[in-house]
Amino acid sequence: MERPMQAYLEQTSNYLNQKLIPFWVARAVDPVYGGFQTNYDRDGNRTDNSEKSFLAQCRCIFTISQAMRLGFDWPGGKEVVQQGIDFLFEHFRDDEYGGYYWIVEEDGTPKDDNKIIYGHSFLIYSLSEYALLTGDEAAKAEAIRIFDFLQKEIKDPEHGGYFEHFDRKLNIKKARGDVSIHKSLDVHMHLMEAFTTLYELTGDPAHRRALEEVIDLIFDKMVDPETGTGISMFTADWRPIANVELDTVWGRDRFDEDGKSPDITSYGHNIELAWLYLHAQDILGIPREESLHRVLPIYEHTYENGVDWQHGGLYVEGRKVGAATERTKEFWQQAEALVGFSDAYLLTGDEKYLDAFKNVHDFVFDKMIHWDQGEWFALLAEEGEPIWDYMGTSWKVFYHTVRGTCLTVKKLEAILDQQS
Repeated sequence: MERPMQAYLEQTSNYLNQKLIPFWVARAVDPVYGGFQTNYDRDGNRTDNSEKSFLAQCRCIFTISQAMRLGFDWPGGKEVVQQGIDFLFEHFRDDEYGGYYWIVEEDGTPKDDNKIIYGHSFLIYSLSEYALLTGDEAAKAEAIRIFDFLQKEIKDPEHGGYFEHFDRKLNIKKARGDVSIHKSLDVHMHLMEAFTTLYELTGDPAHRRALEEVIDLIFDKMVDPETGTGISMFTADWRPIANVELDTVWGRDRFDEDGKSPDITSYGHNIELAWLYLHAQDILGIPREESLHRVLPIYEHTYENGVDWQHGGLYVEGRKVGAATERTKEFWQQAEALVGFSDAYLLTGDEKYLDAFKNVHDFVFDKMIHWDQGEWFALLAEEGEPIWDYMGTSWKVFYHTVRGTCLTVKKLEAILDQQS
């Protein structure tokens, strides 16, 4: 007998409020030095790695703020976020050369003073979300200031888009061995979500223009229109290049010496791009139906190639044309698939996307969640056995799991409304 959608909603909501949020309420704040600590092992205990990344701090600020703005309860949430912002401003912000450091020690001592634009996109995203929640003027002012900083110091005036890696003094930094400068879909997709939330906050025409520009750039340069698949990396002038592990970010040892062909695409990034883009259209006031030509190829490719119909879940990646090449299941792709496939069903009414949603949802709740703790395993084998079993690192924070679960609750509510 097929499970009713109401059962999916109740299961998701109960898990979010009784297991996932409480796990991080008890652990996210560093009670000694302030800021957020996200390094936890399988049993929910702190690991030996105590450093704090710029990205993790920003993602914590965003996620707690968004959960509360969506109406979920995070005990002491506003105070928790404010102390995180205070730690960020005091220890990461470089008032001498501009921008924010990449990594500090747990007490705030700088450890890696490079300026990585991936992190700065999340700074704008998180501060804008917090300002929308609270009306905080200092957060709003800093989000606007960092946006202006990107336009002045980071944007490429010749080829468009944004450079991504700099040293402390804002000299462009080589972050891979084969080209002096590269650009990536990942960074520009997150700049899109950052500019979306900033524009929602300010209504400023300059913020709208920047959002529209980055959207057009993504779909003109970084997405193959025939297959609806994202291309990961490019030269500065937008020639596709192999996706390689970068020197200045946390790597996952899945890259051979030559990297991954531009033919390899990430199912998780593709489905995430689709729903983030549609949300941007909502904020821009553009009807979703006008975006079908952009999102339908993404939905179709992800449905046909990315979903594991035998064991459940979404594969990590595969070829633009052809089968999956990495058949493991990583936590964040599952979270993005839940939001993306539910969005696809809401937009198109096509039951196959609801089937894909149920497939991923069942896999997550049967295999991915570590029920003894409440968080998700990081990486599972094709059939669902844990490969990476930790609950958190500076890279695996609760941004994808909490955001994805909160939005899944809201999408399920919308599906039930639509079906009633």
